[in-house]
Amino acid sequence: MINRLLFKTWFIATITLVLGAIIVRLAWELTTAVAMGTFTIVALLILATLAIYALLLYLTIKPRIKRLASRPIRIWITTIATAGIISGIIHFIRFVPSPEAAHPLSVIIAVLLLTTGISAYLLVLWVIRKNDYAQTGIG
Repeated sequence: MINRLLFKTWFIATITLVLGAIIVRLAWELTTAVAMGTFTIVALLILATLAIYALLLYLTIKPRIKRLASRPIRIWITTIATAGIISGIIHFIRFVPSPEAAHPLSVIIAVLLLTTGISAYLLVLWVIRKNDYAQTGIG
């Protein structure tokens, strides 16, 4: 029991430190962001990071496989993935025509990352939808 509590506390502390650093860095980016597009990307990333943190805390404190299949968790995961893909698309649209993408490999990397993001997003939706059908007995 104590080992489990120690592990959970240690895990939560570690996750808090790393995600805290990420959020502080993203918030720092907001102080220099003049463009609305940059503000939107960073704000969505901060919200997604906070949502991931809250989800990890919830699943660490009360770990149950059934909870992963619950409707609120599926909605939570879908919302996080949606925020991530929206900021990825906005970043892609702003990055490709910019001078930072002058090197051809930059554009190739950006396309590969966007394609990966879309593929991962569709995979998340497929898994969640399949799980939804399995619970309702449809399909």
